[in-house]
Amino acid sequence: MLNKAGMAAMMCFLMMTSLANINDVIDDIASCIRTANTKELSKYFSSTVSMTLLNDEGIYSRVQAEIILRDFFNRNTPTSVKLAHRLDSNPNFRYVVLNLETSKDTFRVSYKLTNNDNSFQVTEFRIESIY
Repeated sequence: MLNKAGMAAMMCFLMMTSLANINDVIDDIASCIRTANTKELSKYFSSTVSMTLLNDEGIYSRVQAEIILRDFFNRNTPTSVKLAHRLDSNPNFRYVVLNLETSKDTFRVSYKLTNNDNSFQVTEFRIESIY
């Protein structure tokens, strides 16, 4: 009986730890966007990222995506980031939408995270003008 209770407790602990890590990744990425820290943000990218930035889209390496985003943030300094939507009920997939206010405009940022070897990586990243 103790063995089963111990196993159940361990499973609950692992599930809670896993959920905490998921939330940390989502929050960490939002924090990188809020501070325009593209170097740290790129650490969450998969080796290639499908990226749409306003009207330009393509598939870029992690380094190329970082350079493109650094240029964007140099022209649009973030002033606030607010979570608009998050989909995190699937154990292998996450989708997040943020509202990004900058010194010049307001944008919608969305990104898709895919579970790759027990860590979530950004595979799609979009920045669109809201107005």
